[in-house]
Amino acid sequence: MSYRLEKFTSTLHQALGEILTRDSLNPDFKLVSIVRVQLGRDLKKATVAIACPAGAEENILKQLAGAAGFIKRQLSRKMILRHMPELQFVRDAVQEFEQKVSRLQKEGDHESTNS
Repeated sequence: MSYRLEKFTSTLHQALGEILTRDSLNPDFKLVSIVRVQLGRDLKKATVAIACPAGAEENILKQLAGAAGFIKRQLSRKMILRHMPELQFVRDAVQEFEQKVSRLQKEGDHESTNS
C-alpha cells in the first residue's frame, strides 16, 4: 500500500471513530468500534468493518447505512478532499471467525475433560 493511501486510511479511520462517538446523537453508534477501513485505489469507495455487541449487528448496520449521508457530511468537514468516498459498513468477519474458533476450542476442551 502506498504511503498516501495508508495515511488517508488512517485519518479516515480516526475521523469516523470521532464522528460515531462524539458527533452522532444516536446512542447505538457509541457501541460501535471501527476495526478496519479499506479504500479502493481510486479513493471512491471505503469499506468500514465494524464490531458491535452481539445481537445488535444487523440493526446497527441498517442504522449506519441510513446515516451514511450524515457521516459523509461530517467527514467532509473534518477532511479536505475533492471527492469523499462512498461508505459501506460491514460486520468484521475476522472477529466473528475468532469468536467461532474460540467457541470450538472451548467445546473441545470441555469434551476432552469429560472423556
